[in-house]
Amino acid sequence: MAYATIRDVAEQAGVSVSTVSRALNDSGRISERTRERINQVIKDLHYVPDSRARSMHSPHSRTIGLLIPDIRNSYFADLAYLIQGELLAHGFQTLICTSTQGDSLENKIQVRNLLGQHIDGAIIVPGPRSPQTLDELTRRGLPVVYVDRTNGYRGQDRGLHGNCEGVPCIDSDPLPGLSQALSDLARHGHRRIAMVPGPLDESDTFRERQEIFTKLVNGMDTMSDPTRGDDPTEKPTRDTFRPDMLDQWKDQGVSAAIFGRSQDAIQAIEACQARGIHIGRDLSMVTFDDLPVFRILTPAVATISQQIHSMGTRCVRMLLDLMSDSQTDSVRLKTRYLHRASVGCPPGYTGQGP
Repeated sequence: MAYATIRDVAEQAGVSVSTVSRALNDSGRISERTRERINQVIKDLHYVPDSRARSMHSPHSRTIGLLIPDIRNSYFADLAYLIQGELLAHGFQTLICTSTQGDSLENKIQVRNLLGQHIDGAIIVPGPRSPQTLDELTRRGLPVVYVDRTNGYRGQDRGLHGNCEGVPCIDSDPLPGLSQALSDLARHGHRRIAMVPGPLDESDTFRERQEIFTKLVNGMDTMSDPTRGDDPTEKPTRDTFRPDMLDQWKDQGVSAAIFGRSQDAIQAIEACQARGIHIGRDLSMVTFDDLPVFRILTPAVATISQQIHSMGTRCVRMLLDLMSDSQTDSVRLKTRYLHRASVGCPPGYTGQGP
């Protein structure tokens, strides 16, 4: 099948190629009558402008690179969808690539592919290999924004540690959502609560969530985390979920669990179903990431929302500001706890209840 070219449009419309180009780009002087005739021919011929050819004659490709950890993760799939839609609304197309945890060669190839498309900027969910990725991008003067995570670590003093390389970022503060979740669990009579933060070697985000959880629990006289020792800096027994943890929690008297990563929560739900453990009655559950699946499950799962819609919208605005040489600052969104039926009173609880 032969595609119509800009020369075909010009010939049938009885104008020059440069006139068609001005009509397509809405630039230069051109009569309304001529513009209408060109648009009709474009419609009749089903002509689609060649973005590759246009980019050769322009310093801008109107394409933004989006680098995320794993498109199979529902959270990142939703984030990518929101970012893509917001970029499209501003006249940009999105080139989505996935980074991997351990394969540095594959990550390098992904970044080279992005650069080969002459992207105008990049939005990155940082990972362990972000410094190398950033070097590849900034070496060419490309504007870059981090989203969902920083390339550093916010410790107990709430300041940013590590190397953020001067890249503006937008992420979420786990403190408000965790505080609200623990208060709700306490009102329901829970006293021994486990935290499964997520892979600590994959992202400092999970480490920050664990640290804040520990600090909050230590500040509540009626609550404890039985999965850790006396040292608040001690690494969790396990940072990702495994089914045998359900047996350990039962022995330890754990009646509720908070998950720092939605994938671990989903695995825990499956394990509970396989063992006949009733969520919300035998074990209460809260997880980060307010995915649609958590709303339609029975019982629906309580979540700590990171305001993903706002995150997707604002990271695009930040990048566009950088591309227009405007100053932009990093942003932390407040997480918000959403109570659902997965949080109930523990077995044998005789208190007044919520």
